[in-house]
Amino acid sequence: MRLLYGWILFSISVFAILAGGVFLALVLGAACFMGGKEFIDMARKKGINPSSRIVLGMIVAFFVVAGLPALPPSVLGWQIPDSFSINHFPLLMTVGIFISFFRLLFRDQERPATIADIASTIMGFIYVGWLPSHLVLLRNLAPSGMPFTDNPLQQPGLAYVWATIFIIFSTDVFAYYVGKKIGKTLLYPQISPKKTLEGSIGGFVAAMIFSLVIPYLADHYLFACHPFRFNLWQAPLMGAVVSVAAQLGDLCESLMKRDAGIKDSGDTIPGHGGFLDRGDSLIIGSAVAYYWVYIVVLGNI
Repeated sequence: MRLLYGWILFSISVFAILAGGVFLALVLGAACFMGGKEFIDMARKKGINPSSRIVLGMIVAFFVVAGLPALPPSVLGWQIPDSFSINHFPLLMTVGIFISFFRLLFRDQERPATIADIASTIMGFIYVGWLPSHLVLLRNLAPSGMPFTDNPLQQPGLAYVWATIFIIFSTDVFAYYVGKKIGKTLLYPQISPKKTLEGSIGGFVAAMIFSLVIPYLADHYLFACHPFRFNLWQAPLMGAVVSVAAQLGDLCESLMKRDAGIKDSGDTIPGHGGFLDRGDSLIIGSAVAYYWVYIVVLGNI
């Protein structure tokens, strides 16, 4: 059962990444919507009561804004620029924070909202909405002035996402196997009693290797648009930054689960736990990868 669901998730993920655009926003948004429910359940196990409507509504809003530039001009009558999403995220974040305070201030319950209720509401849509929605932005990212193409194998955003995915997943996989084989020094036993320093280093080294291989293949063989601009010296730096972010994301989710007294964030995916369990490294890692590519690779300041 675990293997079956693993292959189903893998197939859907690969197709969504290849398709990109609105389809990726829908698939990833649906996964994060379920992850938002898991986050709310974790908070309530601690006696904290975030607003589920605001958390889930804001998660949907972030993915709608992230996916809007991918809509064809025939839908709205004009083409939304690629910069629309990142330019409007601060406004959306501000609106979310405002309504979190006002909704919880006038919550129709016997017990008034607490600081923890408000803070967990805001944290919920930032953690499960704003951060992972950067993967959609990354998939749609392209150098300024580059003409649009329907061929996904010539869309630079696909190369950026594949590089990010390989860095993050190689970190996870090799950290697990290296830690299992030779791990002796516990990395952070108060939070995750099974993670080891040796495993963390093994995952980091693997990420560095893949961060060199994927951009090299993308620029020289796979993408005529040369998405990484032959700046191979930047690749290991990206691998290092994203790998560290992925490992911190894993530890952060472990911290929340331990605080809530649970082993898995949910049981939505048979044999795999919850959506947060499967995507914990990707949540922070994808946001870091987006800003790395946007600022360093493409030179946007």
